[in-house]
Amino acid sequence: MARINSSKWAVSSRGFGGTFSNKLLVQIDGRSVYTPSYSGVYWDMQNVMIQDIERIEVIRGPGATLWGANAVNGVINIITKTAADTLGGLVSTGAGNHETCLASVRYGRQFNPDLYGRFYVNHHGEDSYQYLSDNSDSGDDWQVTSGGFRLDRDVQISDSWTLQGDVYNGQEDQEVFPYWTEGSPVPSWADETSDIKGHNLLGRWQHHYTETNAWTLQAYFDSTDRQEIYLDQEHRTFDLDFQHRFQWLSGQDIVWGLGYRYLEDHFENSYMLALFPNQERFNLFSGFFQDEINLVSNRLWLTLGTKFEHNDYTGLEAQPSARLLWKPWVHHNFWASVSRAVRTPSRAEDSGRILVGVVPYPPYPAIIVNGSSAMDVEKVVAYEAGYRYVENASFSVDFSFFYNDYSNLTDFSYLDAANIKIVNGMSGNSRGLEVNAQWQPLTWLTTELNYTYIDLQMTSSDRNAAFSSGIDIVTENSSPRHQVFLTTGIDVRKNIRLNILGRYVDQLKVPSPSAKTQGLSVDDYLAMDVNVCWSPTGNLELMLAGQNLTDSAHLEFVNEYFTPAIEIEPSVYARLTWKF
Repeated sequence: MARINSSKWAVSSRGFGGTFSNKLLVQIDGRSVYTPSYSGVYWDMQNVMIQDIERIEVIRGPGATLWGANAVNGVINIITKTAADTLGGLVSTGAGNHETCLASVRYGRQFNPDLYGRFYVNHHGEDSYQYLSDNSDSGDDWQVTSGGFRLDRDVQISDSWTLQGDVYNGQEDQEVFPYWTEGSPVPSWADETSDIKGHNLLGRWQHHYTETNAWTLQAYFDSTDRQEIYLDQEHRTFDLDFQHRFQWLSGQDIVWGLGYRYLEDHFENSYMLALFPNQERFNLFSGFFQDEINLVSNRLWLTLGTKFEHNDYTGLEAQPSARLLWKPWVHHNFWASVSRAVRTPSRAEDSGRILVGVVPYPPYPAIIVNGSSAMDVEKVVAYEAGYRYVENASFSVDFSFFYNDYSNLTDFSYLDAANIKIVNGMSGNSRGLEVNAQWQPLTWLTTELNYTYIDLQMTSSDRNAAFSSGIDIVTENSSPRHQVFLTTGIDVRKNIRLNILGRYVDQLKVPSPSAKTQGLSVDDYLAMDVNVCWSPTGNLELMLAGQNLTDSAHLEFVNEYFTPAIEIEPSVYARLTWKF
């Protein structure tokens, strides 16, 4: 994860980092938050109240067999607490030199013996950073406010349901450069305030026949509205999902399911960015089956599964997987897997028109990137293996190795000086290692070490010497080759805890297409985050936190389009939380 500016991040798994990273599926309580515009995530629109998060699951590698298209390199599941776990009131407020306002209010109560509910309001505000070029204010301050509710009820012993919803509204400032206007060969600056808003409603019903036989039916509606100077976009999504898990015969755990998703969009096009037609509707049908087979009692397991999806872009796609788990001794686990996953074309790739520059000689034609209805799915066949040793709750170590074979990746074909076409023209592979070690040598001391290594090798099919895009070089260098994270938690006293996170991130020789033209690179950096939590009483907590404390400012990533390079500065803030 690299921060681009106050409101934008480049979040990816196993390579392909960028503002528009599109190979990582993200869900909040089972609701997909990717945007159909480019198959990625607008992180500035996700404002989950951090005190309500129960856990964040990170699934490394393809998860398409269960979660479907776009779960190419990984899945992030953000899961919030039930209403029964958030009873009573909570008020939290904070501020700092960059975090201008942090404020949260939540109240939960029990309405009857089986029904629990809560509501919340959460506000997050951030100040702007500075430009790399001259250290001037980058004008990218940002704020978003969200509110919502959740109800959970148990119906007798075998049934339960959840109903939850959110609404949010935010504004973020940005300076757009280059900003092109019709009839002018000279780019200009544009100061603007973007508006982001949306709402969602999710319902889930669970029925248990026995402890090993249960089904879940979930439906949600999601509406997003994003208004920016280069494009206004609205999306409406309705999703229906059914899953059933049961045991068949001895040692077979089966899960299967069906799904349907309906999407519609509307765009207010601009001179710089347009989609044709500007309104469209899409349908997605899916079904999956997975069988976990215990081949040798409590020693060897084989998991086979596949997901079939039919989308309006490319038709029917299959995404199978096979996984073997061997546990020869009580503390040792070996595993290996092979799987296939796809990413369906996004709206922009299918029917977009993006102005990326102007030819600097008469008659000054605009340089246009055009989508293509002939776009096919991006494909990956992933080979993974790993070993995990768990001594006890105090020590564990995990090694994962992977080799991914990619084909049909998005590329750019230069037709002439002013026309570029999006095509499936790039292929290649990635290989890497991931290490995680957790150790609690003392009751008051916890440590965790993470190391990742990745090597990408890409080849572009476009060999037009006059207009070579070099997108393969950009892709290879879009993610750091080495990353190291060391986390330490210290219970200084019974009511005081100190948390320290140190991280080393390797350089990015070519962090984005725009950086390639500017000759920029992101140097490797060492950063440290620290927070101290003090609880003078059981219901009151004061936290003092600092981020990026080892450097005055550093570059982490460069936005692909419309925004110059911005440095990330250190920040310090305090937060007070009261529970009642």
